[in-house]
Amino acid sequence: MARATMTRSLYRRATGADGGTTISARAAGAAYAHLKERLLEGDLGQGDKLSVVDLTRQLGCSRVPVMEALKRLEGEGFVHIVPQVGCSVVTPSPADVEDFFSLFADVEARVARFAALRRSATDLEEFVRVCAHIDGALETAAGPGVNDPTYRRLNLLFHGCIHRMARSPVTTTIAADLWDRSDFYIKLAFGSLYFPRRVRDAHARLRRALIAGDAAAAGAAIAGQLEEVGTAVAAALARRVGDT
Repeated sequence: MARATMTRSLYRRATGADGGTTISARAAGAAYAHLKERLLEGDLGQGDKLSVVDLTRQLGCSRVPVMEALKRLEGEGFVHIVPQVGCSVVTPSPADVEDFFSLFADVEARVARFAALRRSATDLEEFVRVCAHIDGALETAAGPGVNDPTYRRLNLLFHGCIHRMARSPVTTTIAADLWDRSDFYIKLAFGSLYFPRRVRDAHARLRRALIAGDAAAAGAAIAGQLEEVGTAVAAALARRVGDT
């Protein structure tokens, strides 16, 4: 009950509903943000049902912004809506997931190569500071059995810094749009975005390549990591399908 009350309060502040304003695109945006956070960092898993009635009750709003948010999420590939039946979190095909990560690896490799070639001395100073912050935060993050959002946020911080160093707004915008999908698939497969040793080692290789200005090594480091992650995620999802 306390969580539902807090969620409703946050929703009302975000949309201005406390001041009597009408529900608008801003209200749908707040509903979308709430659902997206639950998909990427919270309790929603593949196949879970999403009740519009329950969501309107949790958020303290009408059906309209909730439906708009769900339609937006369906367009992004996170949920599936069947008219007159309901809405549920998607169950992705392992083959599609592996294809996605292959594409994602190509895009991120391009960004990493740009970053290695275009970063400035100031960029590197910031990058080193960000890496030190991440290393410190990982010391207190939860273990692999816990869905700790710290890992996702640190990963976005790390790659966001690399994207800025790339100085390629078009490429980095495309890449950024893929990160949520990547995190979604990883969470569906493993329940969390915990950094196993192989991910930390890949990050270390990428750090060294970027600091050295080695574009080929930077691209290879991130591409290799994402290809490996894609294979592992697809295999985990395939096992889940086999278990059902």
